[in-house]
Amino acid sequence: MNRYKIYIFISGIIFLILFSSSCKVNRSALKKPLKDHGFDYLYTKMTENQVNFKTLNTKIDITYLEENSKTGLKGQMRMVNDSLIWVSFSPALGIEAARVLLTKDSVKFINRLNKTYFTGKYKLLDSLLNTTIEYSILQSMLLGNDLTQYDVNKFKASIDGGYYRITIKERRKIRKYIKSGEIESKVLVQNIWLYPDNFRIRRIELRELGDDSKKLNVYYDEYLEMEGQLFPKNMRIEISANKNITMDINFSKIRLNIDQNYPFNIPSKYDLLIH
Repeated sequence: MNRYKIYIFISGIIFLILFSSSCKVNRSALKKPLKDHGFDYLYTKMTENQVNFKTLNTKIDITYLEENSKTGLKGQMRMVNDSLIWVSFSPALGIEAARVLLTKDSVKFINRLNKTYFTGKYKLLDSLLNTTIEYSILQSMLLGNDLTQYDVNKFKASIDGGYYRITIKERRKIRKYIKSGEIESKVLVQNIWLYPDNFRIRRIELRELGDDSKKLNVYYDEYLEMEGQLFPKNMRIEISANKNITMDINFSKIRLNIDQNYPFNIPSKYDLLIH
């Protein structure tokens, strides 16, 4: 795997993550006519039904498709809400092949197969994928939650194909979340489709204002009930940019709010991947 593909592989991994449970909830569009609701009502119901936790531990099973290359990945994910995501991949015989640590500021990656590592900022992945990437967006997508660090401007609500649809034409990062020295955030355009029976997200479409050449779509086909909350069980991520990337992600054996560690030590003999 060359350096560029490793970066793309990392960018795929950062989207990976989340949930499963013992109680299955099937969600499909209701066939009866939907009541017409305004934006304020739908947005409030959506945010009221978002998931929340302190820590998460889950198994993950991913199918990663880039152009004509298909890869299957299995592993474990640990997460601290609003803080970090830790992933370990062990595709065969329980032997770890790679480890990833994502925080609000950085991306770190160890490849144990070729004894290399990478550390860097999200802006590198952003430039490689030619799409908008940062921690708060990643976490929101993985949880099926709204972009909590972004404001809401120029919006409307509608009914589309048996789902409620929210369109937000301008989303900028809220000033208190802009770090010292950080360039002002890009303006995002977002469409959100909601299941009409529980107001959880069916689909998210995200792009930058004035640029239709790159687009991110996330689909949530099934939710699972756990501790009174609905978590995504499986999801599909489609990135349309310089290269088309698709990821199908399934989650199982989830545990919430347990004590866990997040080891990430880079062996001294490993080589740094220089970008």
